[in-house]
Amino acid sequence: MLPVDPHASFGGPTPVFDCHVLLTKPSSPGQPWRARCAAAPQVTAEGDSERAVLQTMVSRFRFFLFEHQQRGEPVPWTTPELTAAPGEIERWIPVHL
Repeated sequence: MLPVDPHASFGGPTPVFDCHVLLTKPSSPGQPWRARCAAAPQVTAEGDSERAVLQTMVSRFRFFLFEHQQRGEPVPWTTPELTAAPGEIERWIPVHL
């Protein structure tokens, strides 16, 4: 068992953000999966599979947050969040900074 100091600090809690992703399946063979963030529609991605597009979304969402944090700017969330269009699939991904 590792020793744990309950008073140790690593700079505070790690922020976790909910990335609500709206996915569109390819409409025909050879077309990409497409994704957009419901709370930040400027964050988008394309990929060859659902997994690939979600991995790209996490990276882009994290960069989007980091960029605003570094500049000391508030994150420009879209309120209310976008809703899924007909045929879109919703996924929620917890993203740690």
